[in-house]
Parts: sequence; C-alpha cells; structure tokens
Amino acid sequence: MRLRTTAAMLVSALALVLPTAGPSLADDHGDRVLGTLNYRFVNDNDIEENGQIRPADTNTCYVLARTSQDKPAVAVQNNTKSRAHLFGNPNCSGEEVATLRPDGQVNQVRAVSAYFTPVNAEDDGRGDQGRDDEARDDQSRDDQARDDEARDDEARDDQGRGDQGRDDQARDDEARDDQSRDDQSRDDQARDDQGRDDQARDDEARDDQARDDQGRGDQARDDQARDEDEEEDLLDVVFRAIG
Repeated sequence: MRLRTTAAMLVSALALVLPTAGPSLADDHGDRVLGTLNYRFVNDNDIEENGQIRPADTNTCYVLARTSQDKPAVAVQNNTKSRAHLFGNPNCSGEEVATLRPDGQVNQVRAVSAYFTPVNAEDDGRGDQGRDDEARDDQSRDDQARDDEARDDEARDDQGRGDQGRDDQARDDEARDDQSRDDQSRDDQARDDQGRDDQARDDEARDDQARDDQGRGDQARDDQARDEDEEEDLLDVVFRAIG
C-alpha cells in the first residue's frame, strides 16, 4: 500500500515538472543548436504568451511553435548566431515580414515561420530557396509586364482599328455628301435647263401668237380696204348710170 502511494506521488511530481521542460526539450539538438529565437504570441484564449524555437541548421524553414496565420507571433527576438528571416506563413515563402541579425528584435510583426542564414553569407536572402523565390517573382513580374504590354498593344490596335473605322466612316459620309451635292447640283441644273426650255417655248408661242395676231390684223385691214374700194366702185357705177 505504501509503495503504491509513493508511486502515485512520483507520477504527480513528474506531471508538474515535465510541461515546463517540454518546449526547450522539443527543440534541443545538442551541440548543433544555433541559439534561441524568442517570440510572443496570442493564444486561443486571446492571452499573450512567450514561445521559443531552437533551430539546428541554417537554410532551413522553422515554424514558430503554437502560432498560425490567424494567431501569429507579434514580437520576435533573435538570440541565435544566424540571421533570421521572418515570414507570415508556415512555408517561409513570399515576401519577408522582417529580417533580424543576431540579437535583433522586432515588435508589431505578424510572423509564423523563420528561415535562418549565416551572418557572413553574401546573400541576405534565403539561400537557394530565396533565389528561387526571387527568380519566380522576377519571372512573374516579367510575365505580368508582358501581359500588360500585350494588353496595351491590343488596346492600341483596337484604338487604331476604331480610329481607322471612324476615318473610313467619315470618308464614306463625305463621299455620300459630295455625291448628294453633285446629284442636287445636277437636279438643279436640269430644272434650270427645263425652265429655260419652257421659257423659250413660252416666248416662241407668244411670238407666234403675236405674228398670228399681226397677220389677222393685216388681213382685216386688207379686207376692209377691198370692201371700201368695192363700195367706191359700186357708187361710181351708180352715179355714172344716173348721170
């Protein structure tokens, strides 16, 4: 009975000790440890806690324990011998949110993972992964630039076709206007010619009428003269007969 009681007390004591020692043991890599990256984060109960990781190698991505993109680390202190590149996602991808040299510190940050590089490295980025990401970013920017240029060229082509279409339409409208003016001019000329022809015919008809009237007047005067001559001749005959 006493043995069971002693064993239960030992288990209880271990339960109290192990949780406090757990986090450091989880990142304990022996002599290969670069140091400690300390950080503060807000837990699921919205209470700020301290956390740490003890990275073993450079050029490796480490997730900050108990953080996520919804609950990132809000302050980080780099107590390692390497440069720490902080990212807002668990993959150490995309754009860095901060870069800390040894003993460097940053507040008001949103960090989920860290990538470590040697301090004496010429490249301040993430080694091959950083260069690959940079190459992809450059490629993406080049592709975007080409896409933008293609869209600009297409827009200019569409604008050119639109301008050409409007120019063609304007020329067609001008040609139709010119044709309409020519047709109108010919119609006006034809009406003028018809009017002159009608006027000439009217003048000629009036001249003919005048000549006819003149001829009838002359004929009437001639008839009257003959009648007067015949009357005079008749009177002469009568007077000679009487006398």
